[in-house]
Amino acid sequence: MKKIVLASLAFALGWSGTAFAQTEVDALRYSQLGVAGSARTQGLGGAQTALGADVSNLAGNPAGIGMFRRSEFSITPALQYSISEATANQATQSDERNLLTIPQAGLILSNRKGDEDASDWRGLNFGIGFTRLNNFNQRISYQNTSAPPNTIVDYFAERANLRALNAGETLQESLDDEYDAGFNTIEGLAYGNYLIDVLEDDLGQYAEPLYSLGDIAQSEEIERRGSQNQIDIGVGTSYRDRIYIGASVGIITTNFTQESIFRESGHYIASFNEDGSPDVEGNYSLELYDNFTTRGAGVNLKVGVIARPIDALRLGASIQTPTAFTLTDTYQRSLSSTTLNPDTGVPESFEAFEDPGDFTYQLTTPFRATGGVAVFLGKYGFLTGDVEYVNYASSRFKEDDEFGTGTTGFFTDLNGNISNTYQSAMNYRIGAEGRYESFRVRAGYAHSGDPYQSAALDGAVNSVTAGVGVRLQNWYADLAFVSSKSESRFSPYRFSSEGGEPVVDLNNTQNSVLLTVGYNF
Repeated sequence: MKKIVLASLAFALGWSGTAFAQTEVDALRYSQLGVAGSARTQGLGGAQTALGADVSNLAGNPAGIGMFRRSEFSITPALQYSISEATANQATQSDERNLLTIPQAGLILSNRKGDEDASDWRGLNFGIGFTRLNNFNQRISYQNTSAPPNTIVDYFAERANLRALNAGETLQESLDDEYDAGFNTIEGLAYGNYLIDVLEDDLGQYAEPLYSLGDIAQSEEIERRGSQNQIDIGVGTSYRDRIYIGASVGIITTNFTQESIFRESGHYIASFNEDGSPDVEGNYSLELYDNFTTRGAGVNLKVGVIARPIDALRLGASIQTPTAFTLTDTYQRSLSSTTLNPDTGVPESFEAFEDPGDFTYQLTTPFRATGGVAVFLGKYGFLTGDVEYVNYASSRFKEDDEFGTGTTGFFTDLNGNISNTYQSAMNYRIGAEGRYESFRVRAGYAHSGDPYQSAALDGAVNSVTAGVGVRLQNWYADLAFVSSKSESRFSPYRFSSEGGEPVVDLNNTQNSVLLTVGYNF
């Protein structure tokens, strides 16, 4: 039973919306973070490691919490507009989405000592904050033309030929047993729809796909929903207003859902005459529906320091431990088709449903280290920049304890794929703020380094930001605009040997407008 559950998980993860292997994409999805924080921080390109005195420091460098002289509450609503362009066979389709969200909110309680107190340590500040780390909402649609032996029906047959059979059971018996007991594999669904058949020759039994000819039309519609959010609880303090230290615990919640419909249609030949001409032929079509959800939570620890050797210069550094997630996947698929029924010799409509399943496992995402500098230009503003190191190849999956030691082979291979697919990367963030009395003008740029080893893939994310703000005695307001662009690639299915499957190129653009309103007390 454990082997069946793991096999079902592998097929569910290996389905659409993947960058060649869904499980590697899962590791990257929860590791690669965009520009986050308040409108002030995002207007500066996310560079905040050396600045301090912003609620966003709870999720970045908690040493900045030690700079607060008064308590503060802030909230940041935002409007996000995303565009996804999918290109297959040089044809591009575009999909758009709008989303109203709250990417940041926080409360700082300051316990700073009065100026009359000569103590070196200036008190302890406490903070709690909410940060949206990732927005997963996206629509993708594309059309493609394939040809045998690279169709999804060929993929179904390959999965059948690669399946591990129980001792003493043939491929025919294995598929018949699944047909009778309930489907839990993609090849079982195809077998139930008469899209593959089992033949036998001198070498034994093998699965063969429906014999199709010519160009095969394919299309897919994918909708992704969900987000990755972090709640941080932290403290910060100041030593002589020259050195600031802090720490925070981050609790991350993840909710990701992908719903897809893949369609394929073409012409088939069921049998031939003695002279090789078609005897029985017709058209086939299929529709594969897939619903996949991942939910879970993780925890990490951040510690940081900011030094202010002179008033015009601040130096900051922070580290974040690997985030330990416990995730649960739930999934279900169905396959419907119209094709020839070999028992009756006429075309019929078929439909088969996979038994719904769930699987709990653990994921550890990479350690992060960040350094930053800020240079102040008197009362006119400042320049700031961050450099962050993260090794995406260090992500690791682990089986849930309830599965014991019999399941380690599955994640051993997967973790090896992660090491061979990803690499370490440097992320850069720079920003500038100009000041005139109580008004602020900001601009920034952020570059998230390419996580892929392969030169054929470029997973870098580039963001351009701008913002304005006003600071008064007891309240403030900041407005920011962030435009992020990235490229990615995925295949709806993947053969065991390299090449043959469709490849879809994605261009993603996400534009956000944020407004932070804060109150000091």
